[in-house]
Amino acid sequence: MSNFEAFGARSNSRSHDSEVISSMDTPEIIKTRESAKELLQCLDSVDEFVLAKNQNSLLTDLPTDRLIVRREDPDKLVDLIRNREPIALSFVGGTPYANSVEWNPSIDGTRGLDNAYLEGFSHKDNVVAVYGFEKPADFYFEQLNDSERVFNGVDRSRVRAAAGFVPLEAIQFVTIRIPIKAMNHTDLTEDELDALYDYNNEAPEKRKPVFVYRTYLRASDAVTK
Repeated sequence: MSNFEAFGARSNSRSHDSEVISSMDTPEIIKTRESAKELLQCLDSVDEFVLAKNQNSLLTDLPTDRLIVRREDPDKLVDLIRNREPIALSFVGGTPYANSVEWNPSIDGTRGLDNAYLEGFSHKDNVVAVYGFEKPADFYFEQLNDSERVFNGVDRSRVRAAAGFVPLEAIQFVTIRIPIKAMNHTDLTEDELDALYDYNNEAPEKRKPVFVYRTYLRASDAVTK
């Protein structure tokens, strides 16, 4: 399932036997499910954000402006939403390095968003959060000389170095990536249940990670139906 596959679509392509699609709840899966639930409930609890109808809303419902997009520690996003304290971005060691992406949904389409996942390692129990925000005042945001256009087959032309404070009001969207095996089946669409069915019927040594995505948009921008 790609980053931009709609998660709202419904399908009746097959029936789902609960014994076939169920995965063993290991301690790791339970921790992942709990971490995902905490972040999703946090976003659901505030008026600023609403769950988008699907991933394609990132391309159709956001303002046609330049955004800074980066991968973030889910705990920092929870703290930001609950306590209204800006996220502080800085460079370990003081020297600027790539930690974000410049992205304009109306111009770039999906190009550049994958870099946001690649230019960071933050996660909580395999739950990954990526968010986009408008550039705050007095915020460092530069393209570095070593950000080559293509590196090992990856276009890095939109990669940037960012530092400063990110207030809640600057954030335009948050996307959560969750391993499908950690999701409650009642929270999956029919298409996602199909994907889980295929995953569980694949030989363990041939399985590749499968994720689901949930995107929250600033309430003023969201289309939810």
